[in-house]
Amino acid sequence: MGRAARPAFALLAARYSDAAYAPEAVAARCGVPAATIRRLAAELAEIAFNQPVTLNVPWTDTSGRRHETMLGRPVAIHAMRGISAHSNGFQTCRAVHMLQMLLGAVDTPGSWRYKSPYPKPIPAGPAPGGKAFLENGALAGLPLGFPAGPQDFLVDDNGEALRLDRAFSWEAPLGVHGMMHMSIAEAHKQDRYPIDTLMVYMANVAWNSAMNPGEAMRMLTDKNADGSYRIPFFILADAFFSETVPYADIVLPDTTYLERYDCISLLDRPIGSAHGPADAIRIPVLKPDRDVRPFQDVLIDIAGRLKLPNFADEGGAPLYASYADYMVRHQRKPGIGPLAGFRGADGQAIGKGEVNGDQLKRYIENGSFWRHHLPDEQLYFKHSNQAYLSTAKAMGLIDKDEQITLHLYCEILQTFRLAAQGHGAHQPPERLRARLEAVMDPLPIWYEPIEATMVNRQEYPLHALTQRPMAMYHSWGSQNAWLRQIMSENRLYMNRETAGALGIADEDWVVVESRNGALTCQARLMEGLNPNSVWTWNAIGKRSGAWTLDQKAPESERGFLLNHLISEYLPADESGHRASNSDPVTGQAAWFDLTVRVRKASAAEAGQTAPHPGTVHAPFAVHNPENLRYGAKMEAAE
Repeated sequence: MGRAARPAFALLAARYSDAAYAPEAVAARCGVPAATIRRLAAELAEIAFNQPVTLNVPWTDTSGRRHETMLGRPVAIHAMRGISAHSNGFQTCRAVHMLQMLLGAVDTPGSWRYKSPYPKPIPAGPAPGGKAFLENGALAGLPLGFPAGPQDFLVDDNGEALRLDRAFSWEAPLGVHGMMHMSIAEAHKQDRYPIDTLMVYMANVAWNSAMNPGEAMRMLTDKNADGSYRIPFFILADAFFSETVPYADIVLPDTTYLERYDCISLLDRPIGSAHGPADAIRIPVLKPDRDVRPFQDVLIDIAGRLKLPNFADEGGAPLYASYADYMVRHQRKPGIGPLAGFRGADGQAIGKGEVNGDQLKRYIENGSFWRHHLPDEQLYFKHSNQAYLSTAKAMGLIDKDEQITLHLYCEILQTFRLAAQGHGAHQPPERLRARLEAVMDPLPIWYEPIEATMVNRQEYPLHALTQRPMAMYHSWGSQNAWLRQIMSENRLYMNRETAGALGIADEDWVVVESRNGALTCQARLMEGLNPNSVWTWNAIGKRSGAWTLDQKAPESERGFLLNHLISEYLPADESGHRASNSDPVTGQAAWFDLTVRVRKASAAEAGQTAPHPGTVHAPFAVHNPENLRYGAKMEAAE
């Protein structure tokens, strides 16, 4: 019996030709006039199709066809955190990439380009591990992976998440980075199972890495009816006296990045460019002046002592002496290790090759970096460039040197939607069916950020978001004495006209309110800002006494965190269920869905940022690691 089928492009054309997508229909929602939308669309098409750039570089595609030139579409579009950190971020990013594909502006001269080690096929790797184990007790797969369908989810027989953070379940099917932002809240909730130990490494989960610091602090110290802690035991590894340290039962003092070996690997967060793959190491440039060990060394030491699979040999002896030793000798699979450069007995292999005992020495001789510059014929069209794909396979970046298909229609999302409609052996919990059917569209869609549909937008009319400080990377450089002179306090930036209508002048103290609470800070007015948005720098605000700063440091007196207004969970739905405040496809924290209102602060409210929790006092000399074990939840006594 025959089956009817429609090409993906026909489905796409039918959807976006609908009047609902006409500029006039979306102009008000976008805040961009319909005429401007049409002009921009025409300009994109004109540049891409009528004003291409051409490089006189021959190349051969995966069908064996030789091209004498490389035809470029000089339209470059980039999407990152500003778009993705919303509950509709995944589908919005897909729409951006769809436009790139329609314009032919993917990895061509002048267009957006792949950053090595990408492109990779979809699904981009094995399924997540967590259900099955090998005979030696090791996970049968990696902790993080890429589900190809509901059959790869980590869920129980009722379809409920097995992982604490609910990644790789019906609540976050493509949670390929995990959902660290939900760990404390889910551990505190205890609705599936209680935990006995929470262990955190270099993440300030009680402060600027928390969705809401006040809630995080409460949950870390909250108790059951019998007086026991809901999160019984908390272990923290940190190099600094952060706001989270006082909540830990055990603190493992770590080194700073200047005092240890580190690996910036192609297997993790690669630093490669469009010109070719690259990786790097950090080496100790300072000798610690206190009794500390790199936490990577500690983990490898513990794994060896526990005789864990892949960290001890058949006789039970540890396989690795240190993290530096692991960086050189560990192999993810034959020939593939954390470092791609200077492999093989002679150090000449790249990407894939046997272990080289002098690998770290070779990196140091090359300024701690390795980089492979692709030849001209491999620089573009990498998804269908035969020479590049063959090189990528030889280097271990991909498993096959076949053409990598760019998906207009995402079959993986369709498997999730079909399951929500009742098809297949793997079914979601009933409470999630409607949401899954709505958001798991195989063609890009736009839907209003979920929180915005659950609050009164008349009451909270402004969008609020953050940026990382230009002078420092998130919070990791914010205790640096030189950088503190550049930026030790922050402001809430507002559109000048919007502020004027509210009676707010430059440097006025203001109160910012959301459905979750309120904060007090100072405003700074600017031009060129969307009148419906406010923003601030992230990670400047500190808790008084933390980071060994003075109790009256400007970071705590005049600096603040917008996080005080965000929540881990959305408001309760009709059934009383509170979903994670995240993208329902990927589990990405929806930091930027926050909506607020702003008013001028009264004289009594001005002068100091709020919330302003009490000063934390280290009950020890911070530099003495012997004193970094002081019992549970110091904060409870504050």
